[in-house]
Amino acid sequence: MKEFKTQKIDLKDYNGEPLFRIGLFEGQDFIDFRVYGEFSILNAEDKVIIPDIKSDLKWRVKIKESKAGSEKFHLVLYETFHPERIEEKLKLAQRYDPEVTIKVLGGDIFLGGRKVNNNTKYILVSGTYATELEAKKDFKRFQPEFNPSVIKETVKKPSGILEFFDAEYENSGEVKTAFKIVPKDVNTKIRLYNIRSFDEVLQKEHHRDQIFNGSIEFRFDNKGKLMVISEIPLETYLKRVVYSEIGSDLPLEFSKSLAIVCRSEVMARVGHKHLGDPYDMCNWGHCLRYYGEDFEDPNIDQAVEETRGQVIFTQTNICDAYFNLICGGHTEDATGVWEIDEAPQFHGKYDWKEVPKEFSTLQDEEIVRKWIHSRPDAWCNLRGIKAPPSLEQYKRYFRWEVNYTRKELEDIIRKKTGEDVGTLFDIIPLRRGRSGRLKEIELIGSLKNYRIRGELNIRESLSLDYLESSCFVVEKELDDVGTPITFTLVGAGQGHGVGMCKTGAAVMAIKGHTWQQILDHYFENCNIKSIYEINLG
Repeated sequence: MKEFKTQKIDLKDYNGEPLFRIGLFEGQDFIDFRVYGEFSILNAEDKVIIPDIKSDLKWRVKIKESKAGSEKFHLVLYETFHPERIEEKLKLAQRYDPEVTIKVLGGDIFLGGRKVNNNTKYILVSGTYATELEAKKDFKRFQPEFNPSVIKETVKKPSGILEFFDAEYENSGEVKTAFKIVPKDVNTKIRLYNIRSFDEVLQKEHHRDQIFNGSIEFRFDNKGKLMVISEIPLETYLKRVVYSEIGSDLPLEFSKSLAIVCRSEVMARVGHKHLGDPYDMCNWGHCLRYYGEDFEDPNIDQAVEETRGQVIFTQTNICDAYFNLICGGHTEDATGVWEIDEAPQFHGKYDWKEVPKEFSTLQDEEIVRKWIHSRPDAWCNLRGIKAPPSLEQYKRYFRWEVNYTRKELEDIIRKKTGEDVGTLFDIIPLRRGRSGRLKEIELIGSLKNYRIRGELNIRESLSLDYLESSCFVVEKELDDVGTPITFTLVGAGQGHGVGMCKTGAAVMAIKGHTWQQILDHYFENCNIKSIYEINLG
């Protein structure tokens, strides 16, 4: 067996806490900001440009000149923590593409001189594509043996010169590549004004102020526009993550469980995300949500502080602890969603005290249909629960439906897959996971039949954005000759369903369960350790 070199990753730290870089947004022409406390300005090499600024003025950063970078896209066919498995899969993958390669991510993770984790991961990578859509169109070349996903890699970094100045032009400067706003106190708030974003579904621009704490870095994105990165200590980062992921007003024990799960996920994914990008994590659901809203929540502060450093630990490493918004009554196996190793922590299970006999298996179509059309007992079923407002809004996801005319759905499929199936006659479920989530479907059309494999691909292909989940059944209204007029998808849950159901966990806490009981319910063999004490030698 080939020997792979394990890289060493020394985490940068702040008073003993690991520092992480979070990509906030890109594509800005200029940015106005204000710092509510004393700060210094540093260049890209962390050398001080202007020290100890005490100013409540608004500042602006803009582009003087820039050159765009470039990026490529690749297909990931399989991922595992076991080198012998990746070599087995490589032989199989090379039947489809002789150029498939093994890429090694992560490594030995060190904090303050102590080895706290080994997250060495091996992935099978195929192809180089100019766009994400081009990569997705090549999925079917590897199916049904593999269910590919797409990763982006920055191959040429952008460059240029940035200008910054305050409203009275008392302080100003020019820098190459990037500069940082570093407050004296990590809790100091920084307001970024009128940040532009674009809603792909509504095809509409939005502008709003955003507030963050920690250091803020301005640099160029791959298109030569402005991007912003937050550099922040782990525990401070988690407070905003917990708020962004679920909101406030929730029980302390739930916030503790979510803090531990999120901390585990961050520490487990060091070096796995955003290849070639100048940050570790992004601020949306691809990584962990990290929103720029101004908030104060003593409950979340207490939850993070009282679980400081605590992570879910397996026998040998920190657990990559997945979670979802609302599972719909049953969580899913990790292998039901992704091409990864099965781990006992992520076996799908019924989200309740016991498993109802009539719903002991959700792979049978008649049972799934009955289950979706009922509202069975489950922790995430909010019926009859006096839930706080931040939780009440998710009630609509326990069971949901979406309606299309046949023409609407045909147009969506054509746009999302690049395939024209002609008149859509039916959507046939082929395989379901443990939670009833669809893993493979076949579209029956007048021009062709077309198979779609993978939970996320199914959700994307049948919606302008994404279906709430892939756990659904299809109902049709037919005309006089049996051709569909409308399609109705009736479903359960929101998200992939793997790991901890945030809604179910919150209800467990409302019902008096501790954070330990919540984690024991969702993760098997749940062992808790502190990253500030772990020493793997």
